[in-house]
Amino acid sequence: MILAAGDIEITAMDVQILLVFILALLTLSLMAVGFYVITVLKELRETIKKSNNILDNVQEVTESVTNPISTISSIISGITQGFKAVKTITTLRGDGNEEKEDIKNVQQKRK
Repeated sequence: MILAAGDIEITAMDVQILLVFILALLTLSLMAVGFYVITVLKELRETIKKSNNILDNVQEVTESVTNPISTISSIISGITQGFKAVKTITTLRGDGNEEKEDIKNVQQKRK
């Protein structure tokens, strides 16, 4: 096949060479893009590993702060329950005012 446009003649062999050249350029371009994608994925993996380490450290810090706070909360709860128990026992005994009055009555009778 010969195309004639003025003084330029293009043969089938020229078209094939041009297509092979374009195919080679596309292949090289795709290889470069593939290499770039692989590099980006490696960097992403490293970033995710670093983020995971940071999150692990944050979890450890949170646990180290939470444990003393929960201990303090438990101590305060225990003290509160102790006060309630003392109040209940005192209420059941009758405040102790009756005993004081009985002691005063006994002392007055002795006089």
